Amino acid sequence: MRWFFGDKEKRRFERDRFGEWAIVTSNKDMSFVVNSISKSLSKIGLRKSQIYVLQYSKDNLIPNFFSVKGMIKTFQNVSEALFQNSLRKTFDDLGNLGEIRTAKVRLCNEIFLFFNFNFVARKVRPSKCDIKLLIPPLGVSSSQIPYTVEGLFNSMIGTDGDPCLVETDFMDSRIAKITFNCRKINLDEFRIRESFSYFLDDVLGLRVKTKSSDIHTTEIEIVLLNLKREYLIPLIWDNFLSIYPSC
Repeated sequence: MRWFFGDKEKRRFERDRFGEWAIVTSNKDMSFVVNSISKSLSKIGLRKSQIYVLQYSKDNLIPNFFSVKGMIKTFQNVSEALFQNSLRKTFDDLGNLGEIRTAKVRLCNEIFLFFNFNFVARKVRPSKCDIKLLIPPLGVSSSQIPYTVEGLFNSMIGTDGDPCLVETDFMDSRIAKITFNCRKINLDEFRIRESFSYFLDDVLGLRVKTKSSDIHTTEIEIVLLNLKREYLIPLIWDNFLSIYPSC
């Protein structure tokens, strides 16, 4: 993450409703891209909104080639088509915009608009703003966002190559039980605790039980108490609706 900060920039980090974030203030390229997205939102009347960057990269070989994934939170309704058209009009004046992928989720009175696109800028215009850049849980790669629920939890216990069968039970808005049935797993309980404590204020809210029915199969049960369920939203996008109990 050091590359995202300027040489003299003081490291700032914070937690909010949706996860852990690095606050980047001196990266002119990222600021240029985010400010351009902000202008696109203003053009369609979406002025009271928050932009979160979930993944950002700049190609080392192609000059001014950027890739960005992000999340916009707003209380105003907006169509995906309208947002994409505004984004394309803004960026077409600045360079070449590739395919835009979007997903929209309505949760109670809030709208979440997710986006992903590549962009080649003719010239980067000077810009500066504070940007929230996602710090994902241990084991989670920003390049794989959005995850399925099962894929996310498998990555957090380190089973990407040989995934476990995952069952989830979100009992209410603050309690979840996740059960893994795994083969050929090298169980690392420290990693599990480090990963899943991301969704909790206190590691005391984490319960981990394991048992083996035979030498080839291990069952892992994880219970999360006082779960910060909104932390899942930037990681799984509209897959969140499959585990969303109620407002």
